[in-house]
Amino acid sequence: MKKVSMIAAAVASTLMAGTAIAAEADFHGYFRAGFGMNADGGSQYCYGNGGPTNFGHAVGRLGDECDNYAEIALNVNKVWESADGGAFNLHTLAAFGTYEEGGLDSRGNSFQSIGTNPDDPWSGERASFREAWVDYTMASGLRLWGGERYYGRKDIHIMDMYYVNNSGAGVGVENIDLGFGQLHAAVVQHKWKAPLLDTTTGEALEGTQVYSTANTVDLRLTGIETNEKGSLELILLAADPSHTDVQENAIDNNIGNAGDYGLDKAGFFFTAEHTQGHSMGFNKAVVQYATEGYAWAGFVGNHTGDSYNMEQGQEGRTSFRLIDWGVVEADKWNLGYSFVYAQLDKDTSGEDAKAMSVVLRPGYKWSETMSTILEVGHYRQDYGSDWGEGDWSDLTKVTIAQQWQAGSNFWARPAIRVFASTYSGDYAVDNNDLMFGAQVEAWW
Repeated sequence: MKKVSMIAAAVASTLMAGTAIAAEADFHGYFRAGFGMNADGGSQYCYGNGGPTNFGHAVGRLGDECDNYAEIALNVNKVWESADGGAFNLHTLAAFGTYEEGGLDSRGNSFQSIGTNPDDPWSGERASFREAWVDYTMASGLRLWGGERYYGRKDIHIMDMYYVNNSGAGVGVENIDLGFGQLHAAVVQHKWKAPLLDTTTGEALEGTQVYSTANTVDLRLTGIETNEKGSLELILLAADPSHTDVQENAIDNNIGNAGDYGLDKAGFFFTAEHTQGHSMGFNKAVVQYATEGYAWAGFVGNHTGDSYNMEQGQEGRTSFRLIDWGVVEADKWNLGYSFVYAQLDKDTSGEDAKAMSVVLRPGYKWSETMSTILEVGHYRQDYGSDWGEGDWSDLTKVTIAQQWQAGSNFWARPAIRVFASTYSGDYAVDNNDLMFGAQVEAWW
């Protein structure tokens, strides 16, 4: 009780010392929920995240999401304000979702508690505390921040693909005015689970710890004007693996299974993104280049940048990716589109690997609240001799959906949908080529 009183007194004295303010709460979030069925019987099967393809939902996410998922954010702005107009702000975000395995629908029934057993409808949720960070924003706009956060993520919504996502625990400064643009700098730490084991006994090597780290420097230039309604953003991530002395010795001398986790080279991930606004929407053109531990994620990985791969075989790898996506909005119709081409310049056999995705989502507006959506997606990949015969493999999806949404804009939410999806191609699984279902998606 005495400790609580001391904390209360400290809080009161702090508030009295600053400018008297009224904190502003900001509650927002996202969720999707629904159900699906297989025309051949049984549950819905999805080919995106958790399924056989990469790039997130490589053939588009509409009608291809086998999970319920939500993010709930509560921010408190101006918890303390200085006399010169600066303010401290708090940010929190919790997420939860159903447990998915191998593209199967494990939504379960009724109330779902925390657990990872996909066969138990009462133990089907995963929960995570994703954000807990503080910023101090000065009157000039300069912002200091620290904690754990979604940092500077960039995504293609219709694919649910994050082509830049350096999220994690870190510290940084934003909005440094350079005249021609703004500079943002941060350091974010990513852990890599690398247990060093004695290959004979299977036990951990003496003096080792489970995690190595990759401390990532994140430098960004934003708001560089290029033409009317056009701007350029440049992003450079640089990560350097950090091991303990025992781990370094094991790696250098190939002790135990150290060879499997032996990457000790710094890697780089560069992104140049040009955004072009126009009278009917916008277009984003992106070029990306990645090396070493970033190379695989920069090839076909989703959430590129939120980890650094230290597995054996990453040395010397580079990858290249082209992305073009955007939205067109008209009075009676709209269109979301994306194109991704990626190449891994050297797989572990020394051969190139390639992948490509095209997704189109046109919609026709019957009224302010009702529309019909068609989403067509095609994915092709050639993973070289490491992954098969070196021939292209493909998957095609066509989804038709009737939608009721809060407004006629492409981004209008909440939305209630009923859909049917059909799949074909090399990756189409037997008896999993026609799905039906319903879904609600919302953000606020």
